[in-house]
Amino acid sequence: MKTIHFITVLTAFTISCSVGTTERDIASIIDRNRPLKGAQIPADIGDRLGATHVGGKYFFTDKPYIVEGCERMASMGYRMVKLWFRKSSGAYPFNSDWNLPDTLTLAELAQHPYWAECFSMPFSVFALSVDGAGIRTTDETAAAEEEEIYELTKYLLSNYRERDVSFILHNWEGDWMLRGGTGDYARWSRKEGELIRAVDGDRYSVLVPSDSTERCDAMIKWFTARQNGVNRARTEVTGTKCRVYHAIEVNKVMESMDGIPGLSNYVLPVTETDMVSWSCYDAMVNDTTEDGVRLFRGIEYLRKQMRPTEVMNGKPFVFLGEIGIPEQRYEQLMDQQSVIHNWDVYMGVCIALDVPYIIQWELFCNEPKNEELRRLAETRSRDEMRGFWLVRPDGTTSWVGEYFAKLMNSAGKRLN
Repeated sequence: MKTIHFITVLTAFTISCSVGTTERDIASIIDRNRPLKGAQIPADIGDRLGATHVGGKYFFTDKPYIVEGCERMASMGYRMVKLWFRKSSGAYPFNSDWNLPDTLTLAELAQHPYWAECFSMPFSVFALSVDGAGIRTTDETAAAEEEEIYELTKYLLSNYRERDVSFILHNWEGDWMLRGGTGDYARWSRKEGELIRAVDGDRYSVLVPSDSTERCDAMIKWFTARQNGVNRARTEVTGTKCRVYHAIEVNKVMESMDGIPGLSNYVLPVTETDMVSWSCYDAMVNDTTEDGVRLFRGIEYLRKQMRPTEVMNGKPFVFLGEIGIPEQRYEQLMDQQSVIHNWDVYMGVCIALDVPYIIQWELFCNEPKNEELRRLAETRSRDEMRGFWLVRPDGTTSWVGEYFAKLMNSAGKRLN
């Protein structure tokens, strides 16, 4: 089993950067690596940039929705796509007849005609969000899930043995799973009355629950089972060009750095994994310079916390599994210059730290502006959406889509 094909060795400066380095120093490093400031763009940027396609509220063809989205991504030149690999049809409803039996396994799901068609498209990386037991994991469910991940991995390695392609199997935002959801009860704090977040004047503060250690233990058991399933299949299926990896996705890194229990500080240090995916909205607070520094420090922190598997040769592989800036925040239209400036800062972080994957949320926006619109099956008006998109409902390319296209068209060079 060979390691991932373009992971690079981090420079000694990058690895030790946070030691004795001020925020001003980091901001300067980021600035020097910004494409719009003249930094050279990685030659493999086309393999690093991607987007998620799931749950969008609009479509343009009569093809099955998951197929339409993957075709659109491929036609735009992207070589990586993130998809919801689930035993249900809710994520991809339009123009689709999934007909999924109750007894379906993950390996059987991968053979469904829609998935088979998507997997045949010219992507180099498929990031697949796979559901599972999470904090409900027991010895019995862990054994069953290990077996199912093993069978899926074995199928992918065997069926795509002639393809130079990577599949990354990962969870959805793990810290929300650890906390049991995303409501007010999930705003964990260390002491009663401490302000953890303020939204529209409301203050949310919830003590870390007494069973947080047991929840972390269940997540450790869950991730270990998944990694074991991937490891077993990789040992058995040799001579294949296809690669399958397991990633743990985290989303409350900043709070873990402050000592609040989470995957980054309680799970990663004791759990081997091929990769770590960061859904990094917790580093994005709309102060661009501060955001860049927070993102930079968070990536470094995750690299130090994780335990890479043997197949990764000890290299800490951390990528941005979800990152997005809405063009329209509810009723407020964002400024194009500000959106692109923010993205360029984040790209400066990723180039400076040689981050291997950056996955935009998302291809077609899934978030209408208000609850009434959310109840609709589809929303086709541009003004009704928050603006997490590469392609808008009117078919035009978004600001970030235009920015990404410039980067990919200038791979290995500098922007004009």
